[in-house]
Amino acid sequence: MKEITASSTGISRRTFLRALAGTAIGLALMSPLDVFARPTSSGNLSFYHTHTGEQFQLCLVNGQCTTPNRKAISTFLRDFRTGDIHAIDIELFAILQKIQRMSGSNGVFEVISGYRSPKTNAILSSRSRGVARRSYHMKGRAIDIRLSDLRTKDLRDIALDLRTGGVGYYRKSDFVHLDTGPVRFW
Repeated sequence: MKEITASSTGISRRTFLRALAGTAIGLALMSPLDVFARPTSSGNLSFYHTHTGEQFQLCLVNGQCTTPNRKAISTFLRDFRTGDIHAIDIELFAILQKIQRMSGSNGVFEVISGYRSPKTNAILSSRSRGVARRSYHMKGRAIDIRLSDLRTKDLRDIALDLRTGGVGYYRKSDFVHLDTGPVRFW
């Protein structure tokens, strides 16, 4: 096997060092928000909760959440009305990761709703026909989101193409519901 060296590729050491220095300077000049908003090769997902103002970055290792991340994401996606916490189905994040890859998005997922306690769900379903009485939100298997650099309609279309669970499109409220239940849409 032939060893690849700077001389065998025609790149001088000086050119290589200049390129390396330019990359380092470019990284140093990036804003912290640029780093936060870009997905990394390890599969990180960035979130912003629209009701609490909290931010969260989910680190995936080999496509799986580590135990501390599972606890942290359950806390982040808690019922913001009651503070109740419930385990969140990790498959939701696989769906979000696929959406981000398919769309080419570098954006932040804006969370409208994650887990919903039975008490909160009962109140909301009594006020609106759009809230299911046996919502997947109460099982930690649903999330209502937007993606900061993607039109909500396009987010819906990509989610529908995946056929990985429920997809609800709420045009007037500008969000998409995703869940890990049977494939269906509304």
